[in-house]
Amino acid sequence: MRSLNRLALLLIVPLLTGLAVVGCSRAQPPRPKATGSSSAPSAATANLLPTIDLPSPSQRLGTAVVILIDTSGSMLQTVRDHSRQQRPKHEIARSALQKIIKTTTDWKSKHPETPLFLGISSFSSAPREVLPIGPFDSAKASQAVLNLPQPAGGTAIGLAMSVGFQSLYSTGCVRKHLVCITDGDNTVGTPPNLMARQLYSQTHGDVEMHFVAFDTS
Repeated sequence: MRSLNRLALLLIVPLLTGLAVVGCSRAQPPRPKATGSSSAPSAATANLLPTIDLPSPSQRLGTAVVILIDTSGSMLQTVRDHSRQQRPKHEIARSALQKIIKTTTDWKSKHPETPLFLGISSFSSAPREVLPIGPFDSAKASQAVLNLPQPAGGTAIGLAMSVGFQSLYSTGCVRKHLVCITDGDNTVGTPPNLMARQLYSQTHGDVEMHFVAFDTS
């Protein structure tokens, strides 16, 4: 198994680097990306769900990122970490999030003028917002990681995606990214493949969706 810390950093660093290079605008909407997942949903398979109500505030320059972290019961299971030691999955995931926040903090200190919004939600049988999306604040983000609930319950990936999109669109930011870290299959609510197709079709691919498959085939 590849280290979740490495996967997370491989993902967040290009996001921040891209923001520094292209600023807060783009010529074309980004295509959904995935780590260890399939390509963008096709139009032929979209519109399978009712339209999802998304906020529509005035657009502003800036980038918004929502991180979804799996806290279902399976995250209590242990796996080998990058040092080959057995550790609970939820501890590894927390460590990865802490590294993401440190990397983002270091980047933001060098680009203080660039608007960056961050939100964090956990999900088990239902999604739960642990850091309401807002301008990046290192101290608040670090505290949010400490406030993640203990693993329990099912895995509502699709529902968490819907909530994540609502948070992203509430900012009005022109660049939007959804990062989902999960170790298992959806067991509650709408499957993520159907939710992704609906959201992609409804927003015309305006949000880049990234999935990190953690301890799964």
